[in-house]
Amino acid sequence: MPTDPRHWFLTRDERGNTATDVHSGGGDDGAAWSDGNAVRPLVHGATYFARLHAELSALGPGDRVWFTDWRGDADERLLPDGPTIGDLLADLARSGVEVRGLVWRSHGERVSASLSARSNELLGRKVNDAGGEVLLDQRVRVFGSHHQKFFVVQHRDDPSADVAFVGGIDLCHSRRDDAGRRRMAR
Repeated sequence: MPTDPRHWFLTRDERGNTATDVHSGGGDDGAAWSDGNAVRPLVHGATYFARLHAELSALGPGDRVWFTDWRGDADERLLPDGPTIGDLLADLARSGVEVRGLVWRSHGERVSASLSARSNELLGRKVNDAGGEVLLDQRVRVFGSHHQKFFVVQHRDDPSADVAFVGGIDLCHSRRDDAGRRRMAR
């Protein structure tokens, strides 16, 4: 694999979208990436959820939250005593934080009651009713899954505090585990 980051990104032509400015190299140095980022692995769900809670709780009007997820359970607690992810995202939207999400289709009731698309719908409705925007994307093959899960947290007045979470931890039941792989109570 090439070590030069310029070879890591598709060009607009390679992506088939010449109209986009994403990765256009529009920065001062022409790079489509940034250097000097701090990277901290959050291995366990309980650690991830606690850090996500801290970052989201620090947001105020004019800040932004963008996320994607495979399955989101609105009633999943971020901390042992709450809040739930649904309540926190809805509260942020009501307070003037721009909350936008894209949740991939989970499996329907016929496939598995524990992998219900209804959970995604409930999370989306909760955030949307509060003024956010969560879209449900149904373009996943039957029995397939989608592993692009992330959160981007942007601070309008302090870009140095911006943070992104990337990886494979869903906002759903059973993901808030600890180092002993024990699942924390919902």
